[in-house]
Amino acid sequence: MVVKIIPMNVDRAINRKFFEGASTLHVTSVFRTIQGEGPYAGYPAIFVRLAGCNFGDKKASGMCEFCDTNFKIAEARQVTPAELLVELINTPGYSSKDVLVVTGGEPTLQPLLLDFLQDARQHFRCVQVESNGTQAYFFTKLHQRGLHSSVHMVVSPKASGKTGMYPLLSPTLLGYPLLTLKYVLSADPSSPHHTVPQWVKESFPHNVYVSPMAVYLRSYAGEVSNAWDHTLIDAEATAENYSYAAQYAMQHNLLLSIQTHLFTAIP
Repeated sequence: MVVKIIPMNVDRAINRKFFEGASTLHVTSVFRTIQGEGPYAGYPAIFVRLAGCNFGDKKASGMCEFCDTNFKIAEARQVTPAELLVELINTPGYSSKDVLVVTGGEPTLQPLLLDFLQDARQHFRCVQVESNGTQAYFFTKLHQRGLHSSVHMVVSPKASGKTGMYPLLSPTLLGYPLLTLKYVLSADPSSPHHTVPQWVKESFPHNVYVSPMAVYLRSYAGEVSNAWDHTLIDAEATAENYSYAAQYAMQHNLLLSIQTHLFTAIP
């Protein structure tokens, strides 16, 4: 089945230079939820969504056309790392047993994130940063600060819709000890996200997850996407992607990560 992707929350592409010298973090949203995917799926978590992404123009850049997330830089509020930490601790329901998830956009574009992670890690069960893996400098800085043993990086590389290729992951990234790779899969054979690179299946030493792509019939606002709303989710195409990803995981001995938050209708 060939599926038409509906680009949502299209923004402009932002590079690291945009944040150089900043005294604040650009934050889109903060919310407590259940982590829906990856190695901490099922854990109560507080999410910090940072604004801006180097693939923020989505379809125009040929990357992440399927991304549904709203991380628009113009909608961001600016807070210091200390102010953000206070906000998290005062989030209703907060517990030190929560997982802290920093996501985006592309959070590693913001150098000030390092200061925030340095102080925040002691207040949570563990810290996870979700990234597209393009900012090699960030992994070097994590190691230099001694954060490499306490910050888990979950990297989801994105393939180009123009070339069909994934960006090469740098040795700096691949040498990071707490690293998980997560690839979005589509059952559509014409999609650049139809397979996982061969070298990952053969020689990557850490866990590799595959996650089925959700297919939308229309755009939506906010953080909540509901798989049971059939005016929103293309049930047939999404079900095909879920079946394909599960079969692919079994065939290649990978781990399946489904977006469980879609089925609970929470952020």
